[in-house]
Order: sequence, then C-alpha cells, then structure tokens
Amino acid sequence: MEAYAAKLIDLIESKADDIARQWAEDVMKHNRTPSYHNLSKPMVIEQGVDFYKLFRRMSMAEHPYEEAKTFSWKYAQKFYDEKIPLQEATYALILLRRNLWLYAEFQGMFFTALEKQQAVESLNRTILMFDYVAYQVIQKYQERIHQDIDTRLFAVETLMKKSCIGGEKKTYQYALMALFVVIAFVITFYYHSVAQTGVIFTHLFYIPIVLASICWGRKGVWVSVFLAVMLLCSHAVFLEGVSFT
Repeated sequence: MEAYAAKLIDLIESKADDIARQWAEDVMKHNRTPSYHNLSKPMVIEQGVDFYKLFRRMSMAEHPYEEAKTFSWKYAQKFYDEKIPLQEATYALILLRRNLWLYAEFQGMFFTALEKQQAVESLNRTILMFDYVAYQVIQKYQERIHQDIDTRLFAVETLMKKSCIGGEKKTYQYALMALFVVIAFVITFYYHSVAQTGVIFTHLFYIPIVLASICWGRKGVWVSVFLAVMLLCSHAVFLEGVSFT
C-alpha cells in the first residue's frame, strides 16, 4: 500500500504541470464553472500545479490539515478576488480531483487486481485531502464575505454620520427623517382608510427606524415609538373591529 501511494505521489508531483493543464482546459470550458472561462489560463494552471505539488507535503506532514492551508487559503483568496462564486470554486476542486484520477488511470497505474484494490485505498486518502482543502476554502470564503459586509456596513454608517445627511449638518438629518415619517403616515393612511387593510406596508417602517438608529443611536428609538403609536392610533380609528394581530 505504501509503495503504491508513493508511486501515485511521484506521478502527481512529476506530472503536476500536465495534470494542471488538463484541469485548466476542463474548468475553463465547463458549464458549471462559467466564471473561470475568461480567466488567465497561466494563472489557473498555476493554482492547479500548486495543488498537485501539495500532495507530497500533506502525505509527509505530521498535521496534514494545517499543511493544506498553505494551498487552500491562497486558492480561496485568489479566486475570491477574481469574483469567482463559492459554488464554482468548490466545483473546480472537484474537477481537480477528477482530473487527477483520470490522468492516473490513463497512465495505466491501475493494472492488476491488487493495484486496483490499492488504488481504492489511496483514493480514500486522497478524498480526505480534498475534504480538508474544500472545507478550508469554504471557511476562507466565509471570512472574506463577512469582512466585506462589515466594511460596507461601516462605510454606510460613516456616510450617514459624516456626509451631507449626517455629522454636523443636523438640518439634513431632521429633514430626511421628517420626509420618511410623512411618507410612512401617508402610506398608513392609504392602507387603513382607503384599502382597509393592515398588511403589506408596515415593513417599510424599518427604513426610517434603521436610519434613525444610525444617525442618533439610542435616541433614534423615539422614531420607532412615534411610528408605533401612529400605526396603533390609525388602526383603532380606521380599522375599528379588526384585530390588531
């Protein structure tokens, strides 16, 4: 078993460029990885070579999971920056594994019944390595997504506090909030008085509530209180006999 595994690793390492080119051809035209189609082919091949050369290091490492990070985090960072969706980046890893075994089979490594049995055992080990990489790639993608969301939320908060509708120019804040409150009042009046319904529209109240919280912090709760009182009073006046719930 160990001899066969070493033979497989030797093949992967010595033919890493060839297998990576085969993978690049596949992933750059596959219908499940359309975002790869316009990428630089040398860059895609480089990622494939890095992965296939990882096999020996992982097989010899005391902690293969940690060793896998040397590739998976770089892979995730690179393709996240290239705007590759997570599902496509993950499927590209599946194609990495598929092309590896197709190449090994094409080279006639699975010749005898014993070698085929050893191939199955080596396949299990290979799958474990791929599982490590896939998990770490997904984990890194999630980290980058959360970082981007936090950055954008911070930018919105900064804009609200320091731009022309925030910061020192309080007049713009009050004017904007008054506009949203008036709109909320008009919408409430229409649905309660004309349409005679209390559904559909109330989720729009989140807009002034969230903006008030961003602009004024805890003091923004008074906007929520005002809208709630207005909604209840309107319901009591125009929807008499209709349950509040």
